[in-house]
Amino acid sequence: MSNDLIEVWRGSARQWEVDEMDHWNTQFYVARCNEGLAMLFGFMGLPGLFSPLSATTVAFNEHHIRFHREAHAGAPLHMTGGFLQVGEMTAFAIFVLHHSESGQVAATFRVRLTHVHASDGVTPLPWAAAFRERVADALVETPREAAPRGTDDEPVTLTASREQAMAFGLKRTAMSLIEQDACDAFGRMGPQRFIGAVGGGVKQLTGPLRAIVGELAETPPGRVGGAVLEFRILYGETPRIGDCFEIWGGLHRTDKRTMSLVFWMVDPVTGRVFGSMQSIAIVFDLDARAIVEISPAARQALAEHVTEGLEL
Repeated sequence: MSNDLIEVWRGSARQWEVDEMDHWNTQFYVARCNEGLAMLFGFMGLPGLFSPLSATTVAFNEHHIRFHREAHAGAPLHMTGGFLQVGEMTAFAIFVLHHSESGQVAATFRVRLTHVHASDGVTPLPWAAAFRERVADALVETPREAAPRGTDDEPVTLTASREQAMAFGLKRTAMSLIEQDACDAFGRMGPQRFIGAVGGGVKQLTGPLRAIVGELAETPPGRVGGAVLEFRILYGETPRIGDCFEIWGGLHRTDKRTMSLVFWMVDPVTGRVFGSMQSIAIVFDLDARAIVEISPAARQALAEHVTEGLEL
């Protein structure tokens, strides 16, 4: 084992990828991680794994992401990566996104995936022996910054369902269609689009919650917005071009600084479960660029919005 992650991506945060909070939108962090993943596989002997001509590809099982420092429009960035583990048909990879000018960590990503037939995107396949041997000689350790902080790390089974969402009284925050620009070379929705879909409707849930925190803050904030510190995403059946989806979300728990939110992505017609995400979010003072602490009065008020029993 070593800590010698290799460079797999270099670029910058583009102006059109910045959101209304004036920071790089989370879906683009994941998009760049996908690019770094393709590069890492290429360096390890599997170039073209994401090409439409490839007979095999990968299916995403889980992402764990921590956001450490904001990136604004034009910020120069680069990413390093490596494999933590490789199994007969699975792999566990780590990526660290850096601010190129300061060297500070912007975000970390741990990605669990399975090698699958490209024809269906589901059937597992063994890795080539040469690939496993090459990765085994280059395994790395998890950097301290990438360890889970606000989310669990134990293996869990998806509990999401459309029926449960309605039984819990979760808020439906988004409904839409998977279009071509959301998909990879095999017509499957890219993981960054799950985050994008959640983000597109998140204020349906968080707007009233942020208002409570802002109004009951011990130090009155300026303009109130939000930001995410950490994600844990479990993937179910991957949606494809033409599939419809809806997002259901609820408040999981709160503490002095953060709100844990859970979002489920399901097919509104068939009930298929596409994925589940735990989001560790903060209320953000957009003028001071600082976290708004959740006062005892705010925590008491938020308790009425917590969905008991809600899990990934």
